[in-house]
Amino acid sequence: MAADINARRIEDHRLLGESLGLLAPVAHDVVAAFYQQLFLDYPQVRGLFPATMQTQREKLLAAIIALVTHYDRPDRLTPALASLGRKHIRYGTQLSHYAAVGETLLTVLRRFAGTAWNDEYEGAWQRAYTFAAGTMMMAAVEAAEYGTPNRLAA
Repeated sequence: MAADINARRIEDHRLLGESLGLLAPVAHDVVAAFYQQLFLDYPQVRGLFPATMQTQREKLLAAIIALVTHYDRPDRLTPALASLGRKHIRYGTQLSHYAAVGETLLTVLRRFAGTAWNDEYEGAWQRAYTFAAGTMMMAAVEAAEYGTPNRLAA
């Protein structure tokens, strides 16, 4: 079972890298479009972000690159993701926001990749995002249980 999971993670790592390579020339446009789409579809989250989004866009792009680069080594990702999850409590992030972000991310990746996008890429990104968001949510819930103000209501 563990061997199957590891093989899937290695294949997903390849697919993530390949699909990110397709998007690399327009990476900054992808990230800008992500936030535009997120705020259009979920206007209630706009207040959680700074007025000027340049730094936020750079942070998201760096996080995506880190996820893709290290997806085959979750031990390298988990501490940073857990830290992000704890930080997001302070920003007012709710558990339901993670689903909104995941849906928006996949929508924008699909749009920018166009006909090059395929079911394999879709699955790899879904699994990678589920891993990242799940790690962040677990850390946030643990932090809330141990004294960090709980803003995680659905």
